[in-house]
Amino acid sequence: MRRLSAEAFLLEVVDLHDCDRIVTFLTAEWGRKRGVSRGARTKYSRFAGQLQLLAKVDIGWFEKEGRDLVRIESVELIRPCRGVLETLEGILMVSYFAEHLGTFAQENEDCTDLMRLLERSLGWLEDGTDPELVARYFEVWVLRLAGIFPVPRGCTCCGGDLLEKGAVLTRSSDELLCSDCGRGAGGGGATSVSRAALTFLRATARHTPADLGPEWSQALVLDEVEKLAARVRVSFLQQELRSYEVMQQTLQRQREMAKV
Repeated sequence: MRRLSAEAFLLEVVDLHDCDRIVTFLTAEWGRKRGVSRGARTKYSRFAGQLQLLAKVDIGWFEKEGRDLVRIESVELIRPCRGVLETLEGILMVSYFAEHLGTFAQENEDCTDLMRLLERSLGWLEDGTDPELVARYFEVWVLRLAGIFPVPRGCTCCGGDLLEKGAVLTRSSDELLCSDCGRGAGGGGATSVSRAALTFLRATARHTPADLGPEWSQALVLDEVEKLAARVRVSFLQQELRSYEVMQQTLQRQREMAKV
């Protein structure tokens, strides 16, 4: 058995039995971890107030070879995720971010880039950056870091400029081809990608949401990028994230109620 400690973000906290909780957390050096927090649900637990979704904490744990769950020994709150959780939209987005990382971050692998992406994304939200812009940037970069989002440069078949020739996302959602190659490859089921969406995707490789500015917050472009990311994600996972489905259903109900 070895004892480890690290700064981490809490991705999920669920009840276990009468007194305990299972906590999923993300560290830079050790990747995603799941552990049991003994007595966390009791009235005078030392973990009281520490186990908050997407809070940044200093966490210590014991792990034993061959065991799926580690044993959490200590949790010290560094920074809560309060500002973003003040609205329903913020709560839904935080859950969406957390499930993304719980799904794509790997155990015992370096997750420095994912940690940095999450920390900066939460900071942009708290600073008032357009949440839709932050969400699109976040989901695209999670998929890029997982190695499954096609690079929006040249056609992977002929090398042609996608902005000039037009682009399609292949049926398998793992390649961006120019329109000509997409037709030549039998592009049934392929999705057309607009020049505006391609330009946005290229911009996210060089600029942050805070740098992009309000001129990029165009509903049609962001909606298209959201659908492209969802297609790539579902193609890889063979199912959609539950938090995304809940977010879409909840926001749709809100829009319908606002029309009444």
